[in-house]
Amino acid sequence: MTDYLPPMPMKRDRALKLARNLAFIGYQITRLHPAIIADLAQAEMKWDPEDYSALALLSAAFQGVTIFVLLLVVMYATGNWAFFWGGVGISVFFFFFMFMRSMMYPTFMVRKRVYEIERNFLYALRHLLIQVMGGTPVFNSMVSVSEAGYGEISHEFMRVVQEINSGKSMTKALERMALRNPSIYLRRTIWQVVNALRTGSDMGQTLRVIVEQFTAEQRVLLQKFAKELGPWAMMYMMVTVIFPTLGMTLFLIMSSLSSITLNEGVMLSFVLMSVVVQYFFIQFLKTKRPVMRW
Repeated sequence: MTDYLPPMPMKRDRALKLARNLAFIGYQITRLHPAIIADLAQAEMKWDPEDYSALALLSAAFQGVTIFVLLLVVMYATGNWAFFWGGVGISVFFFFFMFMRSMMYPTFMVRKRVYEIERNFLYALRHLLIQVMGGTPVFNSMVSVSEAGYGEISHEFMRVVQEINSGKSMTKALERMALRNPSIYLRRTIWQVVNALRTGSDMGQTLRVIVEQFTAEQRVLLQKFAKELGPWAMMYMMVTVIFPTLGMTLFLIMSSLSSITLNEGVMLSFVLMSVVVQYFFIQFLKTKRPVMRW
C-alpha cells in the first residue's frame, strides 16, 4: 500500500481535512473521471477517490498560485508589467498540467505494477509447475514461489500465504489476489487455478497447459516485435544519421550563400538534438518490447 500525497504546503492530516471539506468537488471530478476508482485500487493507494481528486485539485491550485506569485515578484523587481497576462496564462496552464499529472499518477503506478509482475511471470509460473509436478502440495509450492525472489509476484504470493495462514481458504485468498492485481496474465492464471481447485482437477496438468499457453502467446508477441523492428530500424537510421547529415549539409550550403555562420554553438546544437532524439526513440522502442521474460 502506498500513501502518496500530491505536493501540498501543509501537513498531511490538515490537507486531508481540507480535501474532505471539498468532498463535493472531489465527487464531481470522480464522476468525470471514473477510471480513478479502479486505478487507485489496483495501484494500492489507500485513498478514497473523492479525497484523492480533491487533493489533486488543491495541490494543482497551490502550485499554480505559487508560479503566478513568483512571476509577479519578477515583474515587480524588473518593473516590466507587459507580461502580466502571459504570466496568468502560464499559471493556468501549469495548474491544469499539475492537476492532470496528479490524476494520472495512479495510472502510472498501475503500469509500473503490471511491469513488475509480468517481467518475472513465466519464471514464477514454471517454478510453481515444477514444485507441483514434483509432488509438493499447492500451498507449499506457493510458499516456495513467495520466497524465490521474483519481485512483485513473489510479494503477491506472500500475501496469499499470509491470508491462508490467518484462516482464509485458499480459493478465497487467490480470488482476492486476482481482484487486486492489474495484470491480465496473472488474473487469467489465478482464475484458472481457482477453477481447478474447485473442480478437483489435476493441478499439475492445469499449470502445464497455462505455461504452454502463455509461452505460445509470448512467442507470437516476440515474432511480431521482431517484424516491427525492421521498419523502426530504418526510421532510426533516418532520424539519427540521414536527417542530421542532410541538415548539416544544407546548413553548410546556406552559410556559404548568406551571412549565416557555422560555429561551435550550432555544431553542439546538432549533436545535442541528435542525442535527445536517439534517447526518446530508444525509450519508445522499449515500450514496444514484450515485458514478460522467458
